[in-house]
Amino acid sequence: MFNPKISILMVNYNHEIHLPLAIESVLAQSYRNIQFVIVDDGSTDNSQKIIADYAAKDSRIEYYFLTQNRHICHATNFGFSKVTGEYLARIDSDDIWYPDKLQKQLNFMQKTPDCEICFSWTDLIDENGKNINTSEQDLYNLFNGQHPSCQEHWLEFFFIHGNCLSHPSLLMKTKIQQEIGAFNPAYRQVHDFDYWIRIAKKYPIFVMEEKLTAMRRFLSSSALNTSSVTEEDTTRYLNEYLLVRKHFFDDMNPELFVRTFRPYFRKAEASSREELLCEQAFLLCNCNYGGKANPILGIMKLEELLNSPSTAEVLENTYGFTAKSYYKLTQQHIFCDSFIQDSLLTAESDSVRIEKLTKHLTDCQKQLEESRKQIEVLSDTLELLTSSTSWKLTAPIRHILEHLRKHT
Repeated sequence: MFNPKISILMVNYNHEIHLPLAIESVLAQSYRNIQFVIVDDGSTDNSQKIIADYAAKDSRIEYYFLTQNRHICHATNFGFSKVTGEYLARIDSDDIWYPDKLQKQLNFMQKTPDCEICFSWTDLIDENGKNINTSEQDLYNLFNGQHPSCQEHWLEFFFIHGNCLSHPSLLMKTKIQQEIGAFNPAYRQVHDFDYWIRIAKKYPIFVMEEKLTAMRRFLSSSALNTSSVTEEDTTRYLNEYLLVRKHFFDDMNPELFVRTFRPYFRKAEASSREELLCEQAFLLCNCNYGGKANPILGIMKLEELLNSPSTAEVLENTYGFTAKSYYKLTQQHIFCDSFIQDSLLTAESDSVRIEKLTKHLTDCQKQLEESRKQIEVLSDTLELLTSSTSWKLTAPIRHILEHLRKHT
């Protein structure tokens, strides 16, 4: 086995609390031939001093202090340009590597044919370093699943389910980064997911079934990392997921597309360029968006296809899909995220409840009105009785009877 240089890229912004542990977990790796590139994205806390102090003690650290905070994609892309190793690993400044992480992954990659990019399983920890594998069971299961390495599996999983790869567990040949290029600066929450999709279109992805990292997830300090759970971050996450899927089929080899998605085709034997474009549009109609299917991407694609005579003809003759079919899709409430959709459902539920209460109130008012009418009738009857001659003549008798009742 040869001893290649591994470049590690860490990007930091205002993580002075967790930064030392992250740096130490890299410096403590049993594999020693590393280039450790740290890019600070304009921190305003004590991060830059911490980084400089560690660099003064270990010459393997190369640090760069950006004067302006431009967010993770810009800082990472800057760091990519400083990488010199044959292999490239990524770690966030609040995550932790276990001591043999690099050595075990490198051994795995060198022994495994066609393995040029590798991830591993991971533990989950909170902002205090507490293991949260059990309390965050769904997320833990997502990052620690079993997966075949083939491109078809990964592209299908990414499109249907989303991301399941732990960013800080990455180790890949640097040539992949050079071929795939930079992170898309349009994405803040899912920049890595977009990158894995772009890689899966060209390479098989391997996952070591061993926990080699601890990925931090902030549960209460919501402003500290991109894993935070806030409505703003979650909304951005969902919107970025849609944008990533919008470009999902771009530059994908047609044969790879067919092998991956044929089980989902409306026409199993679809093969022509026009038919495959139609199949892609129909797949986009069923994109998962916050746990719900949202056809907006498919609608946008179908608009293009309907406006092209060649694909419009295939849509109608092969799939029975016409402009009228399109109009049925566009009558839905599609330009709103899941939070708004849930609010609408809640509003609809409240509206039904109010309607029922209003009806009940109307019924009660009717009953009250009928009771008032009955009282008026009885009052009139009583008045007639008490003003009659017979009532007046029998008054002494009623008085005697009343007196007897009191004394018996």
